[in-house]
Amino acid sequence: MDELKPSPEAAGNKSARQRTLAGSMWVTIPGTLLLLGAATLMLPPLAVADAPAARLAFALRWLPVALLPYAATCLHILLARFLEGAHNPLLGSESERLKIHCRVMQNTLEQLVWFTLCVLALAAGTAPLRLVPMACVLFAAARFIYWWGYLRRSTLGRAPGVQMTFTLNVALLAMALAQLLRT
Repeated sequence: MDELKPSPEAAGNKSARQRTLAGSMWVTIPGTLLLLGAATLMLPPLAVADAPAARLAFALRWLPVALLPYAATCLHILLARFLEGAHNPLLGSESERLKIHCRVMQNTLEQLVWFTLCVLALAAGTAPLRLVPMACVLFAAARFIYWWGYLRRSTLGRAPGVQMTFTLNVALLAMALAQLLRT
């Protein structure tokens, strides 16, 4: 279980934690925005009717890709509870690893709600639809990175995945609000 504990310097030192978190921001935030922008500029336009219903149907077909990390954590928790014998979550008999999986599942659900609402709002409007597949793939990748980092390096290991997810969700929200103001 040592792999789940932060390093001694990061555990008690605020500036060490901040350096760790800031260290990945210089890659994750611009990288996420660059990938999102590249998708909008470089991917060819999609052959989808301009009717809002067709655009929403297209987005709904892609949202299961964004749902993959949530489904994976749910299935993992199901199997882990069975194998550990931690069938009753109210007893608190879960291992530390299982508790982490549960926190990943909860946080992924919270971020998925934000993401889904923004994607549907953009799809219902005039945003380029080629943004939807890229956003769904990027969201799924960010959540898997979050999960992997949490298990590997404890709470500080979540940073790249958190930064990618938050950057994506904030960008999509800003685009959805800008689209609303334009119409």
